[in-house]
Amino acid sequence: MSQPPSWHLACVVCDATYPGLELRYRCDCSATLEVIHNLNECNLTREILDSRLASKNPLDRSGVWRFRELILPLGDVTLEQIAAVRGEGSTQLYNATKIGKEVGVSNLFLKHEGENPTGSFKDRGMTVGITVARHIGMNAVACASTGNTSASMASYAAITEMDAIVFIPEGKIAYGKLSQALAYGAKTIQIQGDFDDAMALVQEVCASEGIYLVNSINPFRIEGQKAIAFEIMQDLD
Repeated sequence: MSQPPSWHLACVVCDATYPGLELRYRCDCSATLEVIHNLNECNLTREILDSRLASKNPLDRSGVWRFRELILPLGDVTLEQIAAVRGEGSTQLYNATKIGKEVGVSNLFLKHEGENPTGSFKDRGMTVGITVARHIGMNAVACASTGNTSASMASYAAITEMDAIVFIPEGKIAYGKLSQALAYGAKTIQIQGDFDDAMALVQEVCASEGIYLVNSINPFRIEGQKAIAFEIMQDLD
């Protein structure tokens, strides 16, 4: 599988680097990884972004994939074939005048992430995480969750026909979100213990069974979630 040379994974602590599509979630030193882009090779302009706002292409209409050169630079042809897109992002920016007066902020705006497909900002990261899973040939995804992550994962797994598995701590989950995950076809495993126990178990199972982990230790989840900053800048331009 070829990979653009303009981006890679890097450790936030020891600066070790890894290929961008290597199947790993942490550095060998156990620290967090981030995706590093070569901005000098990015030809994205304001004019391109503005033109995408009027486009009918699902990638352009997404509040994440509109900024794809800064998120997952695989090229339009590849992304049009594999991207898991549900119209995420592009949420409304509201002028919160009354709240602004209460807190002493003259121009306060609120970004309503509840307008995302499953009602959470998690959709921004999940669209990228599931797209990467699909690109590297994974057939199943999993997460530990008490709510939003499970619903988002199940939703995006469903549109890509992947199996989705949710590990939940006993009695400690938002049942409305759990019902969303079940409605999208996710398999749910309830464990004895808290979220940390569920997280430890899902990592173990993913490693042993070849399942792709989409909790936020996955650097591509963070890549998608950062798109909210790009979108706000475009909203305010």
